[in-house]
Amino acid sequence: MSASSIVRVWFVVVAALVLSGCGRATPEPTATPTKTPITVAAAADTPTPPPAVLEPTDTPVPLPTATPNVAPDGISRYTGLPADNPENLKRRPVFICINNDAAGRSAHYGLSFADLVYEYIVDGFTLTRLTAMYQANEAERVGPVRSARMPNVWMTYMYDGALACSGGSDEVRYLLKNEVGFPYLDADIDDPSQTRYFQSVGTDYRTRMQTSPAGVRRWLDEKGLTKEWDRPGFEFSDEPPPNAAGQATAIQIAYPGGNNVEWRYDPAQDGYIRFQAGEQQVDPATGRPIVAKNVMALTAEHTLTDMVEDSLGTKGVDIALYGFGDFRIFRDGQVYEGTWRADPETPPRWLGPGEVIVKLKPGQSWIQVLRGLNEITYQ
Repeated sequence: MSASSIVRVWFVVVAALVLSGCGRATPEPTATPTKTPITVAAAADTPTPPPAVLEPTDTPVPLPTATPNVAPDGISRYTGLPADNPENLKRRPVFICINNDAAGRSAHYGLSFADLVYEYIVDGFTLTRLTAMYQANEAERVGPVRSARMPNVWMTYMYDGALACSGGSDEVRYLLKNEVGFPYLDADIDDPSQTRYFQSVGTDYRTRMQTSPAGVRRWLDEKGLTKEWDRPGFEFSDEPPPNAAGQATAIQIAYPGGNNVEWRYDPAQDGYIRFQAGEQQVDPATGRPIVAKNVMALTAEHTLTDMVEDSLGTKGVDIALYGFGDFRIFRDGQVYEGTWRADPETPPRWLGPGEVIVKLKPGQSWIQVLRGLNEITYQ
């Protein structure tokens, strides 16, 4: 059985165990820790899921064969720019879960150095969370680190990355520590004192915890989890592609819970400046605004699960990051339309009219995951 088939069967098993019908949770989560940290022994005592194997009942959507995009030596496959350390391009990319509630945004640190950032809806459709991916660039500190969610399973697997978070729901934590095919560094289990791979800055659980890509790589080395890495990359061009659907210098995304995002194109910055909840986002690591060269808004199916994410009983959200859906890509003040496609072994391919790849501008990209195109406007 191929790797993609194994992952698909595994997903169906997991879905049968933990997922329920769609809906919206009524209570808003309060500032309460996601879950009480568990010890390594407690994690080992978690019951093993039943060994049932369920075959998919639907017909898989055929995906075009991915042609690996191998960048020149020393050039990142996900930024199109030279890497700070070219040797890191041979290693797994590091994914870090980052708090993005109002308190968390006030303590964001090191986002400017990420190759790629995902923003996605969590916790009963009430707020968003970020996951930043680091491979080409170094960042001395990244945070605030928070707990994992189901979308982290799918995004980390397709990039063959390593994931670093601070706990999660019992179901998600069990999957990450026992079932997935990639390394998962859990601050609560692997560094409970936050002195080896993580560090504490302050006392507020929402803002205090930080890590670094180097710290995660050190853990990989110490655990014997380092390997030669290879995954298809994105395609880049300095010049905008010719098939733009129109101008787009202002982008508005209607995320729930008052967490609306706006990106404003600034020719002087040669990119889009980020705002959330009406406030401009600045990275204290640089003292400069967060600027994305590309903003990729993609639509995907969202499902409310039975997984409890906080002390109020707020349910987790799963997102179908494999398969296909619509996208809008923004670069150079223009918008491009098309369809994204991804599978367990291939990160998104950005296919425009005629199945031609939409090339990105070299630099950092943000992927804004949406339920539908009605959640985004631009002009």
